[in-house]
Amino acid sequence: MISCGDLERICGALTQAFSNISVSFGGKSIILAGDFAQLPPPGRGSSLYSPNVGTISTSASRTGQQAAIGKSLWHTFTTVVLLRQNMRQTGASAEDIAFRIALSNMRYAQCTAADINLLQSRVYSPFVATSIANLDRFDFVSVITARNAHRDAFNESRNVMFAAQRGSVLHHFHSVDGWGKLKESASIRQAQRDYADTSDPVRTSDRLGPRLQSALWALRPSMTDHHAGVLSLCEGMPVLLKSNEATELCATNGAPGFVHGWDSHTDSKGREYLDVLFVRLNNPPRNVQIADLPLNVIPITRSTRTVKCTLPFGDTIVSIQRSQVACLPNFALTDFACQGLTRTANVIHPICCRNHQSLYTVFSRSSSFRDTVILEGFAVAKLQGGTSPALMQEF
Repeated sequence: MISCGDLERICGALTQAFSNISVSFGGKSIILAGDFAQLPPPGRGSSLYSPNVGTISTSASRTGQQAAIGKSLWHTFTTVVLLRQNMRQTGASAEDIAFRIALSNMRYAQCTAADINLLQSRVYSPFVATSIANLDRFDFVSVITARNAHRDAFNESRNVMFAAQRGSVLHHFHSVDGWGKLKESASIRQAQRDYADTSDPVRTSDRLGPRLQSALWALRPSMTDHHAGVLSLCEGMPVLLKSNEATELCATNGAPGFVHGWDSHTDSKGREYLDVLFVRLNNPPRNVQIADLPLNVIPITRSTRTVKCTLPFGDTIVSIQRSQVACLPNFALTDFACQGLTRTANVIHPICCRNHQSLYTVFSRSSSFRDTVILEGFAVAKLQGGTSPALMQEF
């Protein structure tokens, strides 16, 4: 979902592109599509329905002014088309019909006792007898979870299990790191806060000391802007691309695939470094054929970016220039990353979902009731009590 600030920036870009500043969006017709029952914008952006966006004022910050203009633009959209037909869960069984009703109630945080009982019947625990059939088909299906730290923990444990089950050698590919510069910010105040929060010691070179380098490699991706210090991979392992490498090759952020092979080199201490990772895309929108490579196999080279790393001692933040292939093992993904997916095997870990929107997002990825397995359960209170008036007025 876009934020109020995003809408203002889109309008500004169109008015500039078409040299028509007298009409919003440069006089072009705009169609917005989305689902307010799913997650609000990530980060600090204000949602289109946020009641906390103030009026346009010269005393407001630049971000506040952009949000106010964006919300005003949102209120100019007066033609609304509501799509009612469920195109994902189309099963005709009694369970599927009940599941669709539960999902519909979940959108408004108004689940009934019958809805809760239905959902709880899909909770799996290794210590309790279960009626869930065909559990084998859920092996190594990526788990949807709400927190990046949980995603990393699932990936870390399951990639070892995956390699062991296949009898494959797990290779640990290290990043090439150096001291980096702070990212530029459009806001002077934000730049000042970033400088105050980030450790940037006086140094004679940008090379890292061995102790700091080892600490950085030991960090999980959630602590390094999702740019892994060590990528543990084997052939056939499911992976998730983490940047828009080449949209014309369907190599986009969030695209799933499998490790087909790689080119790498080794340093004097035996550490491996990736040069190119070859990924076989999983059900891309269209077939991709590159010369001398199998169908739908694409090369992903190392990319260099500035990342903020949070060290475990004192929550110290350092800015690092990191060179690594932008992908992660795909044994788990977050609720934000799963939006838009339809899954015929949907394993979810919703215990830490923030609200009913997060719960609805992870539950509604299932194509049917029997395709859903819940780990650890979920917070019932977040599915009841109703949604906020500000959100309700958008339905």
